[in-house]
Amino acid sequence: MMTSPMTAYIDMEFAGIRGTRQGMQIPIEIGVVLHDPVSDTVAFAGKAFSHDVEVELWKNVTDEIGKRIDGHRRVFNLNRPGETLPDDRKFRLDAEGTRCAREAIHAVHADIRAFMQALNYKNIDSIAFFARKRELETFQRARVNTGGFVIRDLQSEIRKEYSLTEDVSLDRMSLVIGFSLRTDAITSTNFRYPIPEKFRYIIKPHKAIGDAARMLLVSQEFRLHHTEFEDGVREHVRHYEARKAPPHDEETT
Repeated sequence: MMTSPMTAYIDMEFAGIRGTRQGMQIPIEIGVVLHDPVSDTVAFAGKAFSHDVEVELWKNVTDEIGKRIDGHRRVFNLNRPGETLPDDRKFRLDAEGTRCAREAIHAVHADIRAFMQALNYKNIDSIAFFARKRELETFQRARVNTGGFVIRDLQSEIRKEYSLTEDVSLDRMSLVIGFSLRTDAITSTNFRYPIPEKFRYIIKPHKAIGDAARMLLVSQEFRLHHTEFEDGVREHVRHYEARKAPPHDEETT
């Protein structure tokens, strides 16, 4: 039986090829949360890409209001993601390494194309991103056809809806909606969705499926609890801007 049209919330995580000073980027995983708005049910899909290439992955460290305060860098081979390699900042990729890196990127694009084609049997009518530029460029390079779908960018929608002066990150939006990761569910102020057991260890912030799940919750709060969401966004922005402002120095005589 055909399901009702679904929205696919999609996120990719990227890393820099080691030795290129982030000049060459490669997708390292993709995550999708499929949402059926009629039954209000979800399904999860994701893939981590495994190829023999060394990468540098940066993760932001944020404070209690979502402001970036530091960054964490880790070097590893995509074939052995659990093993951290020594961090040699002076290393530069040679011509042979560059050729191998381009082959790995091409192979990942083929993986992305096959992954998305495997979702063709789902009744997807819209695709949602949070800051869509990078993912859409990757889809284009991977020859993933997005024609015929409604393409949404939640970050852009929120900025335009409330006339914000700058984009607000997914980390900050997660604070606004009261995002919480439980043992068996993802929750926000007004929504709760169960997590299948096989996905529980990878659904976390800054993992592709975890960020796709956060996007779903942000979208649901934004669409269905609009006034409460707007109040939360504006209150958060006030606190965030106050934290950014330099402290007032008392005049000295």
